[in-house]
Amino acid sequence: MAIASLVEDFDMSGFRAIGAGSAEPLLVAVIGLLSLVIIGLVAMAIVLRRKNARQAAAPVEPVVRPPTLPTAPPVVPRPRQRPAVVRGGGGGGGLAIATSSAMVCPTCRTEYHGMTYCTRDARRLVSPEEMLTANLSGRSAVGRSAGLVCMACRRAYEPGLRSCPHDGNELVPFSVYNATRPRKRGATEPAGVVARICPVCGTKYDLNARFCGHDAGELVVIN
Repeated sequence: MAIASLVEDFDMSGFRAIGAGSAEPLLVAVIGLLSLVIIGLVAMAIVLRRKNARQAAAPVEPVVRPPTLPTAPPVVPRPRQRPAVVRGGGGGGGLAIATSSAMVCPTCRTEYHGMTYCTRDARRLVSPEEMLTANLSGRSAVGRSAGLVCMACRRAYEPGLRSCPHDGNELVPFSVYNATRPRKRGATEPAGVVARICPVCGTKYDLNARFCGHDAGELVVIN
């Protein structure tokens, strides 16, 4: 009996020793596995944090947009100007030049370029548009009868005057002056022949001109 009890006690203590010896490595393995998992999670968190920090620190490239081309304004057709005929010298017999900046004498309707007064009757020139507006509004007679002319000095004036401010002679309509003015028989005044000069500004004119187109001064014959 004593031997049996000794054997039993030995067996029980052996099993306990064996069980304690086998449980310790298992516990160490579990702790090591948990440690590896924790280390892996920490490492992953560190990597993700560094990646986010790099993305935040990286400079943002500006979005390059294509340049906007300016919109061309709509093309508006320009009104065509009516060409006017400009006669050289005194306006009778010179070369006809097509131009859109001519000025017109309201009395004799002769067109000039680069002048202020008519070289035939010394009346101030107006633009063709002003002439057309005056005719349409009824302020000026239609045709070649607008204005009054002095029979003595041949100067033209606006309608409404009775006597010439220059020499006091009675003024007549241009149609009457044009029909009754004296004409030399067999003698003509050729155009293009420079024979007269303005004593004020020194501009030279042909025989068709009688007054200076710049200052309305009466021309004199060049000796």
